[in-house]
Amino acid sequence: MKIEHIQVYDYSLNISKRLNETIENLPNNWICLTDNDTLKFPNFSPNLKTILESDNVTKNDLIGSYVNRLRPSNPQVITELFDEPNIDVHFKASLDLWNDNGINVVENRLIAGSCMIFHKELWEKIGGFNESKIFFDKYFSYAVKDNGGRCLIAQGLYVFHLYRWGSDNPVGAVEHLVKA
Repeated sequence: MKIEHIQVYDYSLNISKRLNETIENLPNNWICLTDNDTLKFPNFSPNLKTILESDNVTKNDLIGSYVNRLRPSNPQVITELFDEPNIDVHFKASLDLWNDNGINVVENRLIAGSCMIFHKELWEKIGGFNESKIFFDKYFSYAVKDNGGRCLIAQGLYVFHLYRWGSDNPVGAVEHLVKA
């Protein structure tokens, strides 16, 4: 099994368009998309492969991980780690989550763009990311569900997201995503 790991940033502020252009050129494999301010720990890739090889997910599913920083009410967030500056604590959390949860998944309303895992066939079925929307992850999640897929949190996966570090409301700090 091959997993394409991509991190894309676009200074023109049309991240969805850049993602679509990148994914269009990838082979027909699983894709792990992370923000450019997201850190995957050494156990991430082998654990992800184990999850994708399990019967818990299909090529119609959109999968995400647990994370330290998003909207605090998002079920993907481990709130105790929201402002934790010690990276060793985050690494330990990634190990503990795998040891406690392994390949288990749980459905969620959507999957955040800090870490999205999907098969290229799903992306093609949906027609790619909506290039007219800033919040590409939200609209992609809705499209997955509209096309019979599930949005799943892989309970054994964790990434560290620097996401607007220092802001108590990182979701509201979107000035850098909007053209003046």
